[in-house]
Amino acid sequence: METLSVGVCQTPVFNKLEEISPWLDKISNDSPGTLWIFPELFLGGFDYENKEAWAEKSLELQEVMTRFAADTGNILGGSLWDRQDEKYYNTFYLFTPDRGALKVYSKLHLFLPGKENQYFTAGSACPDPFVHHGIKIGFAICHDLRYPELFLHQQGNEPDIFIVNAQWPLARIEHWLTLLRARAIENQCYVLACNGMGNSALGRLAGHSCLITSWGRTRFIINEEPGMKKAELEEEVIVKDREMFDSRRSPFFELRLKI
Repeated sequence: METLSVGVCQTPVFNKLEEISPWLDKISNDSPGTLWIFPELFLGGFDYENKEAWAEKSLELQEVMTRFAADTGNILGGSLWDRQDEKYYNTFYLFTPDRGALKVYSKLHLFLPGKENQYFTAGSACPDPFVHHGIKIGFAICHDLRYPELFLHQQGNEPDIFIVNAQWPLARIEHWLTLLRARAIENQCYVLACNGMGNSALGRLAGHSCLITSWGRTRFIINEEPGMKKAELEEEVIVKDREMFDSRRSPFFELRLKI
């Protein structure tokens, strides 16, 4: 495992493509080589009535972020409206300097109270790991956080960090913080979480984007305000935890999945 800087851009939902520009300006003034994550559906949010427009705008944003990654040497990530064969998916993209735009995962666990299942199609596969600088990265989107099976299934690839982005409401902030820490501890790896903030179609968003270590310690956190923070991953945090004991797989139970 090599050194990698990871960070979050805790933003409100963007209603215009240009609203990402100040955030990209701040990233460009920082040192290159950082993995920066944006919230779930950070362009358009859950504006179901205008889904076609947001899918088109997301294509434009993909071009912007791909060029930015190539020009600055940073990696950007976040989920966007993704239209395929007249179906819509909530898809997590990575924008890399050398490989361009990558679809890494379409959300599996759609949030029924938010009517996601009426407008989005669930993904068909568990995400494969993304490997960068020798660091293996797993993924989840918002409501996925409540399902440890998704994380446990990815453990077969020995991830060093999980990325979770979301539009998690303030009304369930305690669930957000508790589940993030649980996923880090039970999987003995980092969790980098980027949530939206401000008002949205789902109500007021909680913010509290953070980086949590495999020991359950919070390296950084942003409260409810917009902002950016980053930190370096430390190899010894994970290595020492796993050398002490390995609790990622039970010798008594087998994990069985449909996908």
